[in-house]
Amino acid sequence: MFYQVRVYKADGTLKETVSTSELSDNHWKTFEKMESEISLNSTGMKPVPAWVKQKLDLQFPSNLELDYQSSQS
Repeated sequence: MFYQVRVYKADGTLKETVSTSELSDNHWKTFEKMESEISLNSTGMKPVPAWVKQKLDLQFPSNLELDYQSSQS
């Protein structure tokens, strides 16, 4: 249930009135948009930013790089 909303200016005069039907329509449009963005196949893991990956790669080189470097010596 939504109630009519009155928006006032700083001086106290009425700026606009938002009706219950406008509020309801806006709510359900937003709700449907958010629901459509939900995926059931989420891995639950967020992607690692590129700068973090680069920093970690410098600190902890992979085994392949170590093997390659040792074979070159």
